[in-house]
Amino acid sequence: MRRWYWLSALAACGLLIGCAAEPRETGDVRLVRGRPFEPDIPVPAHFVMVEESSEDRSTGTRRLYLRHEYEGDGDKYAVRGFYREQMPLARWSKAGDGNIKGEFNMRFEKGDESCTVLISDHPSLWSRRTRVRIIVASEERGAAPPSTRTGP
Repeated sequence: MRRWYWLSALAACGLLIGCAAEPRETGDVRLVRGRPFEPDIPVPAHFVMVEESSEDRSTGTRRLYLRHEYEGDGDKYAVRGFYREQMPLARWSKAGDGNIKGEFNMRFEKGDESCTVLISDHPSLWSRRTRVRIIVASEERGAAPPSTRTGP
């Protein structure tokens, strides 16, 4: 009986040491581009689509809308850097970038589409994962309203 106690304790120590020795990603880590579901929407490598939270629709000639959610182990600061670097390479222009209560909110534009990228922590049972929500919508941009300024 005593032998099993010591073997169990030794196994538990081995697990703890193995988990502690595992490298953690930080904001310094540079993510590489994975295989995207849409050719102009980059996705970090090893991030997987959360299918039950994703949808898209197109006519065959153009995209009507897209709402995809991805989850992975990348640090959210590294993911933010990834999108800052990769979206312009896919010909998206940055229109806005912010942080609201720990969720990064980035907005890009291309042609008659806008793309919102939301990056947040997503706690799981054993670790903290990063969740990325991508929302692409068509936008009809009109002319600027006339100026109401009068006088010199």
